[in-house]
Amino acid sequence: MTMAVAGWSGDDAAGRSGWTLGRAFAGIELVIIVLALLLFSQGLLSLLFVPENATEGPAWMRAIFYPFYMATLVFIVLRPRSSLNAIARSFLLLLPVLMAFASYHWSIMPDASFRRAIALFMTTLFAIYLASRYDWADFIEVLAATFALLAVMSFLMAVLMPSKGIMHEIYPGAWAGIWYGKNDLGMNMAKGAHLFLCAMIFRPKRAWLWGGFLVLATLLVLLSTSKTSLLALLLGLGGVGALYVFRRGPLIGIPLVYFAVVFGVGIVLGVEYAPKFMFGLIGKEPTLTGRTDIWEALFTQIKDHPWFGHGYAVFWLDETGPAFWVRQRTEWLVPTAHNGWLETWLSIGLVGVVLFAIAYVSTLIAALRGLLRGKAAYWALISTLVFLLFSISESNILQQNNLGWVLFAATAAKLFGARPLSFKEAHHHKSAAPDL
Repeated sequence: MTMAVAGWSGDDAAGRSGWTLGRAFAGIELVIIVLALLLFSQGLLSLLFVPENATEGPAWMRAIFYPFYMATLVFIVLRPRSSLNAIARSFLLLLPVLMAFASYHWSIMPDASFRRAIALFMTTLFAIYLASRYDWADFIEVLAATFALLAVMSFLMAVLMPSKGIMHEIYPGAWAGIWYGKNDLGMNMAKGAHLFLCAMIFRPKRAWLWGGFLVLATLLVLLSTSKTSLLALLLGLGGVGALYVFRRGPLIGIPLVYFAVVFGVGIVLGVEYAPKFMFGLIGKEPTLTGRTDIWEALFTQIKDHPWFGHGYAVFWLDETGPAFWVRQRTEWLVPTAHNGWLETWLSIGLVGVVLFAIAYVSTLIAALRGLLRGKAAYWALISTLVFLLFSISESNILQQNNLGWVLFAATAAKLFGARPLSFKEAHHHKSAAPDL
């Protein structure tokens, strides 16, 4: 029996109702995802409630992440085909995460390592789900929308609350936005500018919108006065332009690659044999603002636990442990290694570094394979290289509850094959029912 409702048959009405509910759920899901990404940015809340250079925030701030962890698990259950396919294809990303769990057995603070390993696992799982949930165009636009909010919040913080949004004691006048330091603002806005440009490419109908945010992000990078972020901005925007030219044809692309390689080798040789001159060009000291002093002190501690590290993400927590000697030598309260690779080595040893290196190289190879196919390379290849650039001066590898790690892990998962799957793709049936 059917019932006519406003000109619709009962079946039509049920179908329309299901479509409406599906749209409503997708909207709620999108809001949760964007809120989670904002939380992973570690902006605003950390600025307001966590002391500068603190190694860990209050317990209530950690608890804020728990509902988003639960939401991730619920989303995976509701879309099992796409999610399980993405998880299986992203096993290289999960290997160093499993190493973080294993470090419980030799950690200098076992309980803290295990707790933080769970947070890393859920952060990575969220990234993999994000990769499986959206196609490339929607994936880029969801990330761009998140960074647009971060850009607006940072601008308003600096204008309306300059005591918080602008630095005064160290680097006076440099903008920090909703973060503690200028480097955090610059780093995030450099990534945001790259995302906005990619969004213009993927969604040309909204190019005017993303173009406006591109201008704002570029302005914030300049106001941060972060030289590394400016370099990342040039790499991101220039890389998109260079890739566009390269894809126009081999007659242009081959010379472009040749000169890029020569230029890259020249920079490496310059840093190696004329460091004062090279760093002077960007207003930096050869010590990278004291980072090399930290690295030298860290190698002494790495030698004590070279293969498996001190335990995941706990080296800096024990004030009377090995971090004490690093702080004694550098004469300040060092909060991180300021280098992603050394931070990983401290946490899960050389074995962990090798496992991540395999995942990174595999990601880079996958990005290179798509160099001439589709638009994904405009984000995937260049963002993978920018991640490597930031890993030299920031602890951005295998970081729990961290937006930079989410961006890399989600991009890697998509390159490994994570995508929304239809029923037909998952089961090789004739039915084309959507993956719910």
